[in-house]
Amino acid sequence: MMNTKRLFRWLWILVTAVSLTACAGSAVTAQTQLGSGEKVLVAPLKIPMPLDKAGHKIDVTFDIPESPKGERARGYFLGLRLLFAPTDPDNRIATIDDDPVSIRVTMHRLQSGSERAVEFVRLERVGSPHGPGQYVPIPIKDDVAVARRDFTEYSGAPPGTPDASTYVMEFAAPRDSSAGRFRLRVEMLKDLPSLKGYKAFLAFEQGPRR
Repeated sequence: MMNTKRLFRWLWILVTAVSLTACAGSAVTAQTQLGSGEKVLVAPLKIPMPLDKAGHKIDVTFDIPESPKGERARGYFLGLRLLFAPTDPDNRIATIDDDPVSIRVTMHRLQSGSERAVEFVRLERVGSPHGPGQYVPIPIKDDVAVARRDFTEYSGAPPGTPDASTYVMEFAAPRDSSAGRFRLRVEMLKDLPSLKGYKAFLAFEQGPRR
């Protein structure tokens, strides 16, 4: 059963996406006009990302498409996908949990020749540590986010099969993920030699269906 924190996180992303759907139409029209004759990435994004060196930067312009007709809008989150072998004989998950990746991230909506900043938030627990508490969206500070575990995708491959399963971590979620064109900038903030050679991807994607 999904733990309470993850349940609140995905419910918040879903509610945010639904509230933003109404403004999607004009944004999609603008992106079609701007995209004439040029190639632009379309979400979801999966971009190779070395984890061991500070200063590595990713700067991409991309479109978030409209949800298929009749389908409820689902929000997006920015995360990290780490490949590992089933049963994790190399202890990759424990290593990245002990030495988490931190990034500086900004995102802007591109519309009518201008850029409008999009705020990133994380769901944090508030209230008494001994009571039920609740989870609320808290803006990240100084555009810095640290990866934290979210969920794991198992491939069903035999134990030890290289890069057959995926450990998914979350940095933060944008408040605005309605359809339109955006620019995303990410920078690694610290050297992590313990993660050298790990195959990983920066991911901008929707949460799993529940």
